Amino acid sequence: MSLNELAAECHAEQAKWWYDSLGRVERNKGELLMLIVSEVAECMEGERKNLMDTHLTHRKLAEVELADILLRVFDYAGAFGYD
Repeated sequence: MSLNELAAECHAEQAKWWYDSLGRVERNKGELLMLIVSEVAECMEGERKNLMDTHLTHRKLAEVELADILLRVFDYAGAFGYD
């Protein structure tokens, strides 16, 4: 799967955040980018304290947060048509 295909798939899976009953919702790019930054901060905290994730208890927090970062980045790229 190409990165563009992955971005399109991630964005399609996150459609509930981009549409409401009236159609597509305008999302603030700065806010979306800061959500990525917050995932990076959570990953750092997991590494610093060697924490396990509280929901996926068999996974390290950093591992889960890295996946969250990728999902947010690909959703963002897919939403704005970045190549």
